[in-house]
Formats: sequence, C-alpha cells, structure tokens
Amino acid sequence: MSKRIKISDFAQDDKNFNRHTDSGMALLKKSIETVGVIESFTVSSDDKIISGNARQEKISEVLGYEVEPIVVETDGSRPVVLKRTDIQSGTKQFHEAALLANTTAKQNIVLDIDLIQEVAVNEFDIDIVELGVEILNDFDIGGFGKSDTGKVGSLNDRFIIPPFSILDSKSGRWQERKNAWISLGIKSETGRDGNLTYSTSAQTPRIYEIRNQLREKNGAVPSWDDVFEYCKSNNIPLMEGTSIFDPVLCELVYRWFNIPNGIILDPFAGGSVRGIVAAKLGMQYYGVDLRKEQIDANYRNAEDVFGERNLKNLGNLTKMPYWVCEDSVNIDQLFYNEKYDLVFSCPPYADLEVYSDNPRDLSNMEYYDFIKSYREIVSKTCSLLNDNRFAVFVVGEVRDKTGTYYNFVADTIDAFRSSGLSYYNEIILATQIGSMALRVPRQFNISRKIGKIHQNVLVFYKGDLKQIKQNFPEIDFSECDIFSE
Repeated sequence: MSKRIKISDFAQDDKNFNRHTDSGMALLKKSIETVGVIESFTVSSDDKIISGNARQEKISEVLGYEVEPIVVETDGSRPVVLKRTDIQSGTKQFHEAALLANTTAKQNIVLDIDLIQEVAVNEFDIDIVELGVEILNDFDIGGFGKSDTGKVGSLNDRFIIPPFSILDSKSGRWQERKNAWISLGIKSETGRDGNLTYSTSAQTPRIYEIRNQLREKNGAVPSWDDVFEYCKSNNIPLMEGTSIFDPVLCELVYRWFNIPNGIILDPFAGGSVRGIVAAKLGMQYYGVDLRKEQIDANYRNAEDVFGERNLKNLGNLTKMPYWVCEDSVNIDQLFYNEKYDLVFSCPPYADLEVYSDNPRDLSNMEYYDFIKSYREIVSKTCSLLNDNRFAVFVVGEVRDKTGTYYNFVADTIDAFRSSGLSYYNEIILATQIGSMALRVPRQFNISRKIGKIHQNVLVFYKGDLKQIKQNFPEIDFSECDIFSE
C-alpha cells in the first residue's frame, strides 16, 4: 500500500523570491474560505515547492485539517487542468472565483530583489532580461516606508526611491514623500515672490506669434509687458511664477552621494529647500546667493521649521544651514578655510529665469558671458571639494532667442571635466506635466518642439573611483523614518 501524501509533505522553498504581503495573505485566506482552492501549486521531483508556498501555508489553516492533495505527475510537456466539479459557469461562485484568481496572486507579491540578485543572477547566472521578467513594472516592491510584511530589503525600503537613471517625481510614492517634507513648513518660494520670472526666451511659440500679431496691428513692436498683459486678459497660458526645488530629489542626493554627516557646499543656493533638508538629515549646509532678500527669507523659513514653535519636527537636527549673501564667483575666498564632502546645486538655466536686475546676476548675462562666469564658479567650487567625493548639479536645456538649444547640459559637463572631475552618472528627473498638456499640441504643430518635462541630474566624481566603496557605506534606510522622529 502506497504512502498517503499530505499537504505538509511538500517542503517550503527556503529561498522563495516572494516575501508576500499581509494584505495579500489575508485575501488568499478569504479566497480559500469563499471558493476553496482555485490555483494548484507546483513542486519539484524531490517535493520542494516551486510555486504555491503561500497556498500551502493557508490551506490547512483555513480548512482546519491536514489536506491530502491530488498529485498529478508531469514533465511539463502537457498542461495540467484543474477542473472544479462544484462550480458552474455563469454563477456568482464562478465570477467570485475568476475575480479572486486574477487578483489574489498579484496582490500577494513583494519580490525580494536582494535574493533574486544573490541566487538567480549571481549563483545560477539567470538572465532576467532574456526571461522577460519585469521585476519593477509588474510587481509591488514595497510601499511608502516599510513593506507591509514588516520585512526589510526592498528597493523602496533601502533607497527611498529605487536608484535608477529615471526618477519619476509624478509617482504616488514620490508625491507622498514630497508632501511630508513640505508639511514641515518648507517655503522655498519666499524671497522670490514678484522677483523671479520666466524669461521671454522661455515662452511658447504661441506667445511669439501673438507678439508678431500685435506688432502688425499696432505698427510698433510691443513690449513684453504688453504681450503678457494681452495674454492674461485673453486667458492664454504663460510660463510664469516661481520655480521650487524638489525636496525629495534633495534628500536622495544627500543620502546617496554624501558621506555620513558630510558637509555640503551650494554655490547657487536660491531658496531654502536644500539647506533645510540638509539640516533635517543632520548635515551641515553652506549656500551662497547674490540676493539679500533671498538670504533673509531662507533664514526666516529655517526658523519657522526648526524654531521653538516646531521643536517636534527637530528630529536629529544638530547643524543649522548657513547662507552667505555674496557673488558665487568669490566662493573660493568665502570658504577657503574649509573642505567639503558634497557639492550640490541647481544653477541658473542661463536666462530661463531672471532672478534680479543686478548686472552680476548670471541670469542677466548674454550666454557667452554667462558660461564664462559659470565655468569660473564651477572650477572654484570644485577646488573646495574633498578628494574622493561627489558633485551633483541639476540642470536643463534652454532655448536661445532663435528657439534652438544653447547646449547648456553639455557645457555643464565640460565645465566639471575641465575642473578635473569625472562625469559619472546622468539621472533624468521626470517632472509634472502640468499645463504642458494644454500647450504642447499647438507648440508642436507650429514648431515641432517637444514638450520638455524633465531635468538632467548630472553626477560627477573627484578622485579615485576605486575609493567609492571604501568611503561610501552600503545604503539601507529601512529602519530610518525621519518624519516619525
């Protein structure tokens, strides 16, 4: 008489790539309670589970007794069909089973990326791409903060945002974290109200068309103020308002490319975001900006965030941000006594945004003069950077008055290379579409100009690339939640 096989005779896979989710396991339990066992599971010839670890775990728990499974042996050349004799098509039970079968498995998947790398890729040299496995696109790899299993190790857990060459600031996870930062009281736009505008060269072709129409109608070239007033009165969208730096991008750069407690130097400080985020992470920040009203506004905002009224948000703050009102071309004289561990900035995009009427302001210069001063500032800033450290600049292409690109991204890369740094990473930051969806149809049809919804995050390195592993520890923020401190 052959031995009777029980469900518990099959061994769980101790290297199961799926960590499962609490919500998925609850749904699986509900599924078994509602329509019984919908899906079969697959085991190896030596009775180790290939797929179905969670189902094995829940079946006996729900049914309350040791289940004797029906075992069908196959070499994989013919499909195994599980025919449910108790379910008739067109019934409530049929549709319940179909719904649960098509949703439970996906909801119960949280892939262990580290284990896949260790076992599938490293140990067995499995080509993930050749298999067509979409690790990130099809499966949840962990939600905001910890995964709901309480286990650590997912890309989101470890890195906050997966460190890929495209960062999607439109994603729900990104927006949730951005809102958490803003809720601290960050007001980067203060100090620039009424002072920062988009330049004429940044406007859409539609605006130039309207300017030409007004010129023909009135027999004289209209001022840009007249053009803008006309557009506003006729509900024609303009590029206007104050740009605000993204605190999530700032956090990622600090966590990914700075050493623990490293000192940050920012030659184009602008608003308060980069200083406040640094302070919240326990990093000392030094920033330079030409405009006194901006510096004053930054300090006021820092006091609002970290002052007596907001001590509950203080967290591990040990170092307040420090801003200096000066021309960045003198940065080597301002900070000659110190060396820095990270250079991080978002420079003026040529004349895209006009920050002031100060002739020393780079945004007021013709591009040739702008690049000359810009290269000098980059060179002097890099001279203050410690060896074996990173520099990160957030930039974007800008069109000149004829509508063609200046090639500002390439000029930035050349400026850092000329300063002795290696061009190491380029990250594309996908930004909000906003009103671009309304503007791009006409813009593209008139000029074939693509709607620009990204920025370039350029990463450079000063020193010996082989020292990166030694100086920058492995990253795992699974147990780090600054917003609960």
